[in-house]
Amino acid sequence: MINETSIDSDCLKKLNRDGLLSLSSEVIQDIYDRVKVQRFREREGDNIKLKYLRVLMTAIQTHNMVLRDEELEDVKARLELLEAACEETNR
Repeated sequence: MINETSIDSDCLKKLNRDGLLSLSSEVIQDIYDRVKVQRFREREGDNIKLKYLRVLMTAIQTHNMVLRDEELEDVKARLELLEAACEETNR
């Protein structure tokens, strides 16, 4: 189990959509650069790297879903405030 005090504060920074897009773009570019050569040759460690890339992409997708849920909650709260304000002005 990871000790809470041993976690680096930079590790806990929340990525926004731009950060996720940048990260996934970097992964896509890395993969594209690797396979665009005229003659592809498998390297030692490719299988392990692909496993980690799959985990990374799953983490990006999950993080994106959490961000989307947060944004929906924010929109919902703002809508409720607007509806309440409209009701006040209609009275």
